[in-house]
Amino acid sequence: MKLYNTVKSLILEVASVDSIVNAIKNKDKIIIYYDGDEPGGRGLREIEPVCFGYSKADNPVLRAWDKEGASHTGYKGEQPLPGWRLFRADKILSFKPTGEKFASPQAGYNPNGDRSMNRVIINAVFGNQPQAPTGYDINGIVTNIVNNIKRNIVNREGTQGLQGIDLAKSAEAYKLIYSAIESQTGKRLTTDEKSNLRPTIAGIINNIKN
Repeated sequence: MKLYNTVKSLILEVASVDSIVNAIKNKDKIIIYYDGDEPGGRGLREIEPVCFGYSKADNPVLRAWDKEGASHTGYKGEQPLPGWRLFRADKILSFKPTGEKFASPQAGYNPNGDRSMNRVIINAVFGNQPQAPTGYDINGIVTNIVNNIKRNIVNREGTQGLQGIDLAKSAEAYKLIYSAIESQTGKRLTTDEKSNLRPTIAGIINNIKN
């Protein structure tokens, strides 16, 4: 099997941001050694990387289609391979192209980024699909706007003005957030992009409330 025949050559091929970004751009199939969760998660995997960015905990992460190999969730019988997986980049101990490429995404691919990421650095583009806006700090944008809205309410009405207000359901809040994202990326968000971003934005707003 190709996956296990590459063990020796993997030793010196350490993952880096540049190698991950290039693999996504070139649509390279990759064999990694992942120091993942146990039991069953540590070992070789063959993946198709499609999105790189930073998680909500600010860890560098890679979204990829995991074709075969070690799998913690597969071992437990919860999510057997093949399937989508999110990898901590700092736990990818080896990273080597197989020499093969993938021309199209697997089912479930999100062309607008990744909802589990706080900030997307690069997302794979297939065919005539336009590049989604990337490189913005959605957590920072939402936090700043929500805090500004709250500050304005308190200045006008006092702290009692915040009672009963749910900014996660405020159309005005989303309008300001989308506008700020467009300002940072220099690209107008489509209706689908806004729809895909909405759950992430709502989650951030709810975390601020708590």
